[in-house]
This record gives sequence, structure tokens and C-alpha cells, in this order.
Amino acid sequence: MVEDSARLERIAGEVRAFLEPHWAEWRRKAGSPEGQRTLSEGTCGRSSRFLVEVLREAGLNARMAFGCPIGCDCGFCAPQGTRGHAWVVVRDPARIVDITADQFGDAPVIVTGMDDPRYHEGHDRADPEWIENRERVMQRLMPLWRARGLNADKARASDDAMRQTGERT
Repeated sequence: MVEDSARLERIAGEVRAFLEPHWAEWRRKAGSPEGQRTLSEGTCGRSSRFLVEVLREAGLNARMAFGCPIGCDCGFCAPQGTRGHAWVVVRDPARIVDITADQFGDAPVIVTGMDDPRYHEGHDRADPEWIENRERVMQRLMPLWRARGLNADKARASDDAMRQTGERT
């Protein structure tokens, strides 16, 4: 179980690092909201949808989870109160994975148990165009994610080959 959590933390950290420059681009296109505290602010839906796809490709059963404090006590329980939020739930191992909780003053990457009191699941209340946007973003970014992995694997293989032949130390 510890090994599974470590794997989730590693993947989540890699996905967050991959997404950060894209968050900056999203910010430039949409304009920065008043009082923005973190780069991840306002990116939880798109980021979580992308993370779900990456985790599925890694062989994990993952889905998005949502909480919106309108009409229920759902969302992310932050010191400032309950906030609307999106995160990822992995079935086995049963874990919550969140790569944008820093927008509420928490850690940038959270991998925690399903009983974490900060998370209260509700329903997705996003407008249809936002839901469609999540899908478009995921479809646009997945080829870049896959290419990144392939390029990293090729670079490692090239470095290994050079080390074996003594070309690079």
C-alpha cells in the first residue's frame, strides 16, 4: 500500500510539473482573476480531468470527484470555508489525489485516504461549456504528455548507451 501511494505521489507530482506551464498559458488567455494567490487557482477541473486520463493510462481506475458548496456542504474544506473544487479518486488503492489544493493554502500535491475530512464529494455543477473545455484540454495535452514520456525514455536510453560506450561520463 505504501508503494502504491508513493507511485500515485510520483505520478501526481509529474503531472503537476507538466501542467504548470500550461496553467500560465491558460491564465494569459483568460486573464488573471483579482487577487489570484497561486498559479493553480481556477484550474482544478481541467487539471483533474487530465490527471484522470494519465492515471488510467498507467493502469489505475481513476475518476473525477467534485464538490460545490451550493445547496450542500460539499467541496474542499479550507481554513476560509468550504470551496468548490475538483479532485481525483483512485479506486485501488482507494485514494484521493489532488494537484491543485495549494489554491486553498494546502500542499501542491495531496495523496490521501478516502476518509480525509477536507474532501466532501457532491456533484459537478459546471456549465456544459466548461465540461466540454475539460475534454478539449485533455485531448490536446495527452499527446504532449505521451511525447514527453517517450522523449524522456529515449534520452535515458541514449545516455545509457553513451555511458556503456564511454562517450559520456
